[in-house]
Amino acid sequence: MSFKDIIGKITGGSEFKGTAVEDYVELEISDEEPQFTGPGKFVKVCKLKGFADVDVTARELSEGNIVILDIKPLAERSMNELKHAVDEIKDICVSMGGDIAGLSEYHLIMTPPNIKIERSTESRVQDFEDTMERVRKRLSK
Repeated sequence: MSFKDIIGKITGGSEFKGTAVEDYVELEISDEEPQFTGPGKFVKVCKLKGFADVDVTARELSEGNIVILDIKPLAERSMNELKHAVDEIKDICVSMGGDIAGLSEYHLIMTPPNIKIERSTESRVQDFEDTMERVRKRLSK
C-alpha cells in the first residue's frame, strides 16, 4: 500500500491532493541575532534565610518575575520568624495583584500581577495554610 493509498483512505478520497509549490511563501531569514524589545522575564529561585530576604522577593515580583521561594533555611532556624516573613511576603504579593501558592512543604511560588496560578479560589488560602501546617509539623518532630 502506498502513501497515496493511505492518505486516500484517511481522507475518504482515492486521490492525494497535495499543496502546490506556488502556495508556499518564502521567509526571509536575517543573519542578525534576534533583538528583544522589552526586558526579559524570568523564573527566579530564592532562599528565605531571614526576614531581610523578603525585600529581595518583593523586588523580583515588582520586576515581573516569577519567584520560587525555598523557605527551608528559615524554617529550620525559627518558625516564628518564618511565619512573620511568609505573612509579609503574602501581603506584598496580594497587594500588588500577584498570586502565591505552596508547591511543596518547603517551596512557595509567587507570580506577578499578569500571571495567575490555576486553581479554585476557595482552595487558594486553604492550600497555603495546609502547606504551612505541614512545615510546622515536620519541624516539630
